[in-house]
Amino acid sequence: MLRLMKKNAIYFISYAVGILGLMTVYWFTARTELSWAMVLFQGLWLILIVEGAVTINEKTEEKTHAYDFLRTLPVSDREIVISKFILVLLTGTFVLVCNYAMYFFMPGPPYLVALGRMYLFLCLFGASAFAGISYIIIFRYGHSVFVKFVYITLIIVMASPVLLIELVLLKLDIDYREIIDRIIELNGLIWVSIALCGFILCFFLMNAAIKAKQASRR
Repeated sequence: MLRLMKKNAIYFISYAVGILGLMTVYWFTARTELSWAMVLFQGLWLILIVEGAVTINEKTEEKTHAYDFLRTLPVSDREIVISKFILVLLTGTFVLVCNYAMYFFMPGPPYLVALGRMYLFLCLFGASAFAGISYIIIFRYGHSVFVKFVYITLIIVMASPVLLIELVLLKLDIDYREIIDRIIELNGLIWVSIALCGFILCFFLMNAAIKAKQASRR
């Protein structure tokens, strides 16, 4: 399994480091303090970095017929899928930690920092869910259908937060600061709940991807 991870890691690492580096330069040159927009786009880019790394890696796998080659080796479908899910989680965690580190250097309101950390943690599992669905589609329906899913994912990830803010949240007479303060008061419980639900979802998707990969051999 370690060899499988090493084979694919270069695509995940190079893509994540490249995009994250450009993001970091942009934030520290264009922003002087943490803002709502920065928090929002940090989460969106976490999802897009992970999904982008999956897309580039799978494009290479398709081009080189890597899955056909792996069938000739003593490697199980479970090992192939698990290695990919581990890379997804490691990549997402790396981006998460780098974004957390920005909060030490970018001044901002404490409530916004706390909300940003929780939001990014949610986006980590959101990115893992998109990646898990991607692998299920690849193994069950093929690379061409997966490419269409990626385009749909990009539209959803980029458009849905903007539509939610513009069409719903800004039109409601709600004291968001009070809601955020209450969420922060339940900080420990929410972190545990997010982590538990996230890992259960990842485990479910991973098993579904394994079954899809096994079915593709028949």
